[in-house]
Amino acid sequence: MDNENIENEQQSVLEEEAMQEQDDAVQTEDFVAALVNKLKQTAADYENYRKRSEKEKAGMYDRGIMAFATELLPIMDNFALATKNADHGDNFVKGVLMIQSQLNSMFENMGITKILAVGETFNTKFHNAVSTIEDENLGTQEIAEELQTGYIYKGAVIRHSVVVVAN
Repeated sequence: MDNENIENEQQSVLEEEAMQEQDDAVQTEDFVAALVNKLKQTAADYENYRKRSEKEKAGMYDRGIMAFATELLPIMDNFALATKNADHGDNFVKGVLMIQSQLNSMFENMGITKILAVGETFNTKFHNAVSTIEDENLGTQEIAEELQTGYIYKGAVIRHSVVVVAN
């Protein structure tokens, strides 16, 4: 019986080792699956971070453009006032008009556009009315005069147009 006991013990040890190997394999598979899930989550987190960073960068750029334009608007206004009633045949005035044209082109290239005013229907999103007039030739809430040009960038108003509204 010694041989039989030894064989049984050996069989038992082999079975225990086989079970242990199976448990180890299952644990290894679970560990690998957990690592793969963690890797996927990390990749998704990184992609979200990258997109958020790009969006924030674009937002900072847009805010910078708008701040820059806001600083230049008084200069644009002064050029408009300087050339409004000037003699356009004078060489000095021609030079000022060229500078004004360059500034307008720069604004257009940056995506900054003027808000349409005269002849348009008054809209509080884009216009700021400072007075009204009665005029039979103009429609109700039609803008009769623009006192100060308004500007818009990517749908955001940099400055409202200051206008006079009819009727």
